[in-house]
Amino acid sequence: MSVAVEWVIPPSVEHWMRSVPAGAPVIVLMRHSVRGHLPPGAEGDTVPITEVGVRLAEDLGRRMGARLASLHSSPILRCMQTAEALRDGAASKTLVHIDRLLGDPGVYVHDPEIAGRLWIEMGHERVMAHLVSKDTALPGIASPQHAARYLVHHLFATAGNVPGLHVFVTHDSIVTATAAQLLGVPLDVTDWPWYLEAALFWKQDGELLVAYRVRQQACAAAALCRLDEGYVIELARRELTPIVGSGHVSRFFLAGGAFKSLLTGRAPRDLDVWAPTPEDRDALVDSLRRRGAEQLDSKPFGDAFCLCDRVVELPFKTEPPTLEERLARFDIGLSAVGAEHLGQGQWRAVIHPLALESVRRREVLLLKPLVNWRHALATLERMRRYSAELGYRIPPEETAAVWKVFDAQDPAMQQGMLQRFDLSTRGGFRVREEAICRLR
Repeated sequence: MSVAVEWVIPPSVEHWMRSVPAGAPVIVLMRHSVRGHLPPGAEGDTVPITEVGVRLAEDLGRRMGARLASLHSSPILRCMQTAEALRDGAASKTLVHIDRLLGDPGVYVHDPEIAGRLWIEMGHERVMAHLVSKDTALPGIASPQHAARYLVHHLFATAGNVPGLHVFVTHDSIVTATAAQLLGVPLDVTDWPWYLEAALFWKQDGELLVAYRVRQQACAAAALCRLDEGYVIELARRELTPIVGSGHVSRFFLAGGAFKSLLTGRAPRDLDVWAPTPEDRDALVDSLRRRGAEQLDSKPFGDAFCLCDRVVELPFKTEPPTLEERLARFDIGLSAVGAEHLGQGQWRAVIHPLALESVRRREVLLLKPLVNWRHALATLERMRRYSAELGYRIPPEETAAVWKVFDAQDPAMQQGMLQRFDLSTRGGFRVREEAICRLR
């Protein structure tokens, strides 16, 4: 005989909602509300929340009220419905924003097909035991520690500096793994979240506070995510595996501005991918097309494709042959970061020393001499963009070095540099206007 379950708002959520500071952004990483039974052997992505689940989420939303600052959700139906019910209960007009790091497939899965087979072979409990206690990556799955820390870094970037409760509706596995990795406690089956249970994160006096059920832990807020080989490789795997697959055989480099994401927490705007040989480039284009990539309008220096909500820019040139040489041709130290796909899902990372020095000094520094000096105006625009996005200072001597190159050219070359600027940048930051004033 089945026993009816009386679902309630988890007591831990009510406790922490009363305890977290009112004047700070608070991340609420929450499991969705009560759903129906999942079909045997199926993921149940289309299974909705129940009437009880709707009422419970609306009740929780009412308790949040005006403190509800933003709503974000996994694309999966039951998470979206939970977020909408929270919004209705709070009588809020805030939009529900989709975030694929919360599900489908989520931050812990790079290759859903391979990870799905692994889940069947190992069983859910064994996979979860790995996610809550290990730092090694299983086939198709991210390094749990890197994924958890990047996710929380990303959630804070998404919330911005707006005080209040920023709710991110997701799945039990993501709540459990993230809470365990940040608390440093291997949570077991008894610790898996109830419906609407949450892990909460906020910053106070330079520390990151993590709360889940009766546990609370503090750690250095600056240690969430950093520019090192492990995080560089994980970002490359997370962004490019959905595009090329785990079994792609050719070599290619992901390098440049995509790795700002490790510093900002915001998703890369686009992915600059270089192939070291014509054969590698052909294989990469073929893989993109076979996987359904949409070819976008051609760029002046390469092709562009869109797949899985990602834009990949692939230059026509297929040299130099090594990642180190590729990074040496960049202009800004913070861009000189890359990951090389060696084939069959194997990666290595290279970080130029000037990139690390830039982070240490919180300054936008140039790789000198400027190898691509004809694009110096575009370099200055990117420097100013980096400064605005990261809050880093541009030393006056770095700006002066760019203008020194421009001022040294004859009028024809200066006009040519302006044309290259118009072709290769989004414009802005008054670089073009300043250059025109300096024309000889």
